[in-house]
Amino acid sequence: MTDQPLQSTRAARYLLEGVSVLLLLALVVTLGVLHFTRPPTLYAGQDASLEQTVQARVLKVKQESFTTDESGLVQISQTLELEILSGERQGQKVETQYNGFGPRLRDVQFRPGERALVMVSKNPLTGEMTFAVADHVRLWPLGMLAAVFALATVLVGKWQGLRALGGLLLSLALIAGFIIPQILAGRNPMVVSLLGTALLMAVTLYMIQGWNPAGHSALLGILGSLGITALLAIFWASVAHLTGFGSEETLYLQATGVHLDMSGLLLAGIIIGAAGVLDDVVLAQAVTVFELTAVNPTLTFRELYRRSMKIGNTHLASMVNTLILAYVSVALPLLILFNLYPEPWYLTLNREFIAEEVVRTLVGSLGLLLAVPLTTVIATWAALKSDPVKPAYSPQRRRGR
Repeated sequence: MTDQPLQSTRAARYLLEGVSVLLLLALVVTLGVLHFTRPPTLYAGQDASLEQTVQARVLKVKQESFTTDESGLVQISQTLELEILSGERQGQKVETQYNGFGPRLRDVQFRPGERALVMVSKNPLTGEMTFAVADHVRLWPLGMLAAVFALATVLVGKWQGLRALGGLLLSLALIAGFIIPQILAGRNPMVVSLLGTALLMAVTLYMIQGWNPAGHSALLGILGSLGITALLAIFWASVAHLTGFGSEETLYLQATGVHLDMSGLLLAGIIIGAAGVLDDVVLAQAVTVFELTAVNPTLTFRELYRRSMKIGNTHLASMVNTLILAYVSVALPLLILFNLYPEPWYLTLNREFIAEEVVRTLVGSLGLLLAVPLTTVIATWAALKSDPVKPAYSPQRRRGR
């Protein structure tokens, strides 16, 4: 290799790394400033002295009766003797009435030895305590399922799977420790979510992919795609006159005294939802470009872009369909409910809580569609500028061969 191409390759690598470092520093500094200058939280939550949720063990079932209606739904009534297992009244024994309903008796029935979630309420005027069974305790099956998922991820993905689990834990920590507290403190939900998600995607990306040109290309693709998705969300939410009050959850937030920017929460939800899909597609596309370059270093920019987009288009088709199916899976009972009423489909779509999901799904899909060509262009340029003697992304070298 002559000195001039070598210098060009080094300059391209330094440029790619320099831009990535600057963007990461800007994100870290901005989030640090937001964190350390956060105003007091506007809403501190329910007063724990008035209402608590505790765990309890069922000691006895003193009375039980159940009926089955015409649809097959089981309704049960039980008088339970409970022992409180947590909170200020740990060890206290109480008796309370429980009523539940469900498709099967065993799913709604309590037996001696089982655990229940109990709402403990205190009347602020009289000081009288009331105990109400809220639900079964499902921590054990949920924990077992999480353990199986983690084990399968590590066994299949090995070191990559372990790093992916680390990224998942980081995602939960960032959302619970930064995004939600910042929103409750009165920050703009969309800005906070965009910045927090951008840094999260960058960290998890490098945890999975490593510090190399393929990772840098994916980072630029993700950040650019998130920015485009945010602009699309702002535009279409404004054009469609979406207020953010389309769901029961937002109305409940208002009723509890939380006064937040609900339209901003809607935009924040769109960004966070799109980020999860963008992460997968953008990283896969960047790696695809570098794989093709490793196999055939003689490809021109046009040829490499065209071949990479063939793979990307296939991935796009499946991911867009995934977004639609993910929404339908959550909203299936609602869709069936609408089907029972003789309202024209276009009027159903016009309702805000439906329109919000339509905008959420289509804006996320648009961001996804634009992310693939954007990432492919960046990765193609970076791959062709990489040193063919010491490739920036080498599957054989990454496997230790």
